Amino acid sequence: MAIGILSMVNDEDLSMKVRGSMADIVIERVIDDVSMLKALADPIRMTLLDLTMGQPDRTWTARELAAQVGVLPTNVYYHLNMLERHELLQVRDTRVVNGIIEKHYGAGQYSVTFHRRAGDGGDETRELVLQAIDKVRDDIHDGLKMESMTMSPDAPDSERMMVSTGLVHIPEDQIAGFRAELIQMVTRYERASRNACRFTVMVAIYPS
Repeated sequence: MAIGILSMVNDEDLSMKVRGSMADIVIERVIDDVSMLKALADPIRMTLLDLTMGQPDRTWTARELAAQVGVLPTNVYYHLNMLERHELLQVRDTRVVNGIIEKHYGAGQYSVTFHRRAGDGGDETRELVLQAIDKVRDDIHDGLKMESMTMSPDAPDSERMMVSTGLVHIPEDQIAGFRAELIQMVTRYERASRNACRFTVMVAIYPS
């Protein structure tokens, strides 16, 4: 099950993250500065990130990614370069094709967490949240329309979607632990395994 998590945390939630070498995929990348927020504050770059994180073991050429997001290959390089510059994408291989160096891109991380510092990147943070919500809404709308997903309890588990909202009451000294448990539960299934079904999970928790 390959899952990309988009979550928002506050300063007190930030903990030590597992990081690998340049050739390794980072388990969780924390987006915590304005320049990285701006790098993602674009629907094309968000889609590129979602595609690559959805299949973290795969590599993609610029042409393949351009076809997925519906832009010309010449126009996708700007977005790829920006994501690569911020290590959100990796160049895992290069090949010479007709005398031109062809890069093969892969995800730089299994999941991302947006960590806003007080007073930084307010507009970019709002734009990212709205883009993430819009993308989930559009994916669900398209899936239900094409009948590739359903909410029917009689459908196979691999086709069932779930949308749920609720109000919980958490003691203040347990809030950070609650958030951590939510993320840990999902990250158990981040790495793709053989015969696994692919689901998208969006985690959101906010004061009411």
